[in-house]
Amino acid sequence: MVSYLRVPPPAEQRDFVEHYWMVEAPGSPSEVKREILIPNGRPGLAIALAEPGLRQDPVTGHAWTNDASLFGIMTRPHVLTQTGMACYVGAEFKPWGIAALGLADRLVDAVLPLARWTDPGTAERLAGELVGLEFGQPRADRLAEFVGSRLRDVRALDVVDRAVKVIEEARGALSVAEVAGAVGVSYSSLYRIFTGLTGLGPKQFGEIVRYFHFVGGLLGGPADAASTLAALHGYYDQAHAARDFKRFTGVSATSFRAVQNGIAALMHGRSVQDSAPGTG
Repeated sequence: MVSYLRVPPPAEQRDFVEHYWMVEAPGSPSEVKREILIPNGRPGLAIALAEPGLRQDPVTGHAWTNDASLFGIMTRPHVLTQTGMACYVGAEFKPWGIAALGLADRLVDAVLPLARWTDPGTAERLAGELVGLEFGQPRADRLAEFVGSRLRDVRALDVVDRAVKVIEEARGALSVAEVAGAVGVSYSSLYRIFTGLTGLGPKQFGEIVRYFHFVGGLLGGPADAASTLAALHGYYDQAHAARDFKRFTGVSATSFRAVQNGIAALMHGRSVQDSAPGTG
C-alpha cells in the first residue's frame, strides 16, 4: 500500500514553501516502476530514505540519481524509474524558492545534489535523522527546520507572487503585456524581476502552465499505459497548425513529439536515442 502525505509549511515559511511531502511505496528489487513527472512551475527538494530511483530527461537522455537533491523548475516532463521500496521526503517550493535558498543558479531543468549544496556530512546526517523519524509530522518538522535555516528574504517578491497568480488563474493564456498590466508594472520590469527570481521569463512560465493543464492530465495516468501514449498521439495529430498547437500547449509540435518519443522509449526500457526518427 502506498502512503503519501502533504504537510503545510510553518507560518514563517509560507512565502517560500508550498508544502512538505513524503511517500512510502513497497516494491521488490526485481520490479521496475516508472512514473512521469509533470512540470508544474515549481522547484523542489527530494531526499531518498531507501534505494534512490533514477530521474531521466526524455529528450536529452540525461539522468540523475534521485537521491538527495535540489531541482529547479522543469520545462518538460521527466521520467522517474524506481526499483525496490520507494521512500522519499521532500519540499515543493514557490517558483522563487531556489532564489530564497540563496543559490545564484536557479537550476532550471537542472539538479544539484544536496552534498554539493551543503557538504557530504550534512546531507548524510540529515538523511539519517529523517530515516529515524516517524512517517508524518516529525519528518516534515525536521525537514522544515533544515530548510528554514537556509531561507532568506528576496526582493520584489510581491511582484512575482502577483504575476504567478495572474498567469495561473488564466492557465497561461495571457501575454506578458497583459500580465504586466494586471500586476501594475512595466513589461521590462516584470521580465527583469520575474527572470531574476525564477530563472524563467514570464512568457516561458506561462507556457509551462499551459503545458501542465493541456498535457498533465494525459501524462498523469499509469506510467506504463499504452493508452497514455495513444492519447498523446491523438492530441498531436489533431493540431491543425503548429501555431495553434503551441498556443494551447506552450510548446511546438516538434518539441512535443520529441518529448513524447523520449517518454515512449523510457517507458519501454529503451534508451532515448532509440526513439530518434528512423530507429523504429
